[in-house]
Amino acid sequence: MALTKTARTLVANGLNPPGGTTRGTLDLNAVQGPSRLTLSIANGAIGPATQCTARVLIAHSATLPPPGSAGPSWKTLFPAVGPGIAANAALGWTYPIGREIMCLEVEFTGNTGQAVTVEAYLSELTTVA
Repeated sequence: MALTKTARTLVANGLNPPGGTTRGTLDLNAVQGPSRLTLSIANGAIGPATQCTARVLIAHSATLPPPGSAGPSWKTLFPAVGPGIAANAALGWTYPIGREIMCLEVEFTGNTGQAVTVEAYLSELTTVA
């Protein structure tokens, strides 16, 4: 049995500005099997005044909704996580994403005072032959 696995980028490694929100979305309706999501947040040499948090959200939709916070379209899948406000603090998380998930979103938000580095990637099982 041959498997095709695909690396997907939700949020490429980059900065979330102070007071900003960075989101990435994926339509997973055509994905054949389970996936693995990784997230990371890294503070700089001067930590933010308020930590940046990451949220994982899903939508029960056959088409990908516009990016947004939890509400009518997007529902929180996992609780918010963050590395705190210490200088150079960096944490990563990994989550299983089941094949029943239709649409996926990652949201980084909340940091004030300093930008922080964020990223989110997914390894998906695309096809089974």
